[in-house]
Amino acid sequence: MSFKISNVLEYDNFIALDIGASKVKVAICKIEWWEVKILAKTSLRQNKKDFIFGEIADLNSSTKSIEKAITKACQNIDKIPKDIVVGFSSSQELYDNISTNYVRQSKEKPISMEEIDEIIKTVEYKSLDKIKTKIESRLGIIDSEMKLITTSIISIYIDWQRISNPIWFTGKNVKLNLINVFAPTGKFNIIKKIINWLWKNLISIIPIWITIPKLIEDTPFAFDYNLFVDFGYSKTTIVLENNSEILGFNIINFGIEVLEEEFKRKESLNYFDIENIIKETDANYSKYEEIFSSFFNLIFDAIAVASQDIEKALFIKNIFISGWAVSEVLKEKIWEYFTQKNFWKNILVQDKYIEDKNMSELNNNSDIILASIVKVWKEMLSAKKDPIARILRYILYKYE
Repeated sequence: MSFKISNVLEYDNFIALDIGASKVKVAICKIEWWEVKILAKTSLRQNKKDFIFGEIADLNSSTKSIEKAITKACQNIDKIPKDIVVGFSSSQELYDNISTNYVRQSKEKPISMEEIDEIIKTVEYKSLDKIKTKIESRLGIIDSEMKLITTSIISIYIDWQRISNPIWFTGKNVKLNLINVFAPTGKFNIIKKIINWLWKNLISIIPIWITIPKLIEDTPFAFDYNLFVDFGYSKTTIVLENNSEILGFNIINFGIEVLEEEFKRKESLNYFDIENIIKETDANYSKYEEIFSSFFNLIFDAIAVASQDIEKALFIKNIFISGWAVSEVLKEKIWEYFTQKNFWKNILVQDKYIEDKNMSELNNNSDIILASIVKVWKEMLSAKKDPIARILRYILYKYE
């Protein structure tokens, strides 16, 4: 069953967890006066054998790595939080866009959060039928093995006027645009099992592609045509957004690991040296231009195809990039590629997301996923504490 925003408890302290194939990252967070404070953060390298194709392959070893990272982050914390929010990413995630129109019985009565919950509930179970064919063709599994993990509101209209917070509004006609996200039950249960082994309380599992756009929601770029690209170690996540509405996402099943392997094959270097070369791409590009260029062409082609799988006609205005391999060279090359593809004339490539001074500790390209998880949950708690606060653009539902 789903939980409603009215059921969200007030967590003054929580742990944000990003389980990557290369590193596990942890932020210890405290909420004070509706603002988030980062008490500590840390990252710990994952064992390469613990992941296969970007998915957890050794549950025991991966759990130990996460436990070590949490312990390290909390070494100077008086009280270790029990509650955890986890970012979720799997190449087997699928989504369904769905709209619902609702005619209210009384247009004079103010809209409540409970009423919005009930509207969503009526359409949640239609999505699985819609994507059954996609489940079989893309994943080769039966639909009963898929789990609805998140229902996300992307826009709300009352009497054909778009609004950001419907609470206390009156009106007759309500329209919601939603994205329902499905993932294999087994993938979802792995996360739950890890958290249980750590003796922690799992607050929520949040798909990371939902969290990334939250970081620019309060900036002038929020209503532009935006492409978000997170260059992960084993996966590359893209999100397409227009007018502050997510159009869709794709997870490309390779990432910086491919570049790493190419260096190993052509230069016979160890992984530590290769990682340092990639981290300092700007300084090393001219020496290893052939290897870098080959990878850029490969990943950019994949990003373009994945983007057009969401929206055939692309008119990208901004590209937001993140990941530990972000560099000035990468910004320049991705700009050249998408400009030459005529997806827009004056594309702006950005690698700066965070303007919140309270989250400056996470203002690093490699920590963007962690920062976005923190921001989503901070806003969830704010909505709980202030019922007339602007409704979250993404209201999250967890299924047990």
